[in-house]
Amino acid sequence: MSLAIALPILAILICLAAGLILFTPEVRANLLIWRGHERKARYLLETLLEQNPEKLGLYVKLARIYYLENRRDKKAIKAFELILRLRIPFEWRDELYKIIAKHYIIEGRKDSEAIRIIEKAVDKELKRLASFA
Repeated sequence: MSLAIALPILAILICLAAGLILFTPEVRANLLIWRGHERKARYLLETLLEQNPEKLGLYVKLARIYYLENRRDKKAIKAFELILRLRIPFEWRDELYKIIAKHYIIEGRKDSEAIRIIEKAVDKELKRLASFA
């Protein structure tokens, strides 16, 4: 009798899990990243952020994909800037400072935020070079 009850319950749980994966875009993006399909995940995350720009966790996932793809376009720079500006934990934060500082220098930005980022990138580079001495 217990097997007759357990099997339908198990089937319902499997259907619910499959439904979450298939119909929840954020979970689907995580699954795609986990399986190594970063390009598909990137498209999905970009769409999600257009609809929900307040979800900061999505920026981290998207910035990680942009960084690994070595992208420096407008979308990547925006994600990198947001992570630095809001001080969101990110594993390659020092490299982001370099990327954004280089972008600001090329653009010729001279505002206080650009100067702060450039100074921070220079400080981090000096510390890195001093560690070799």
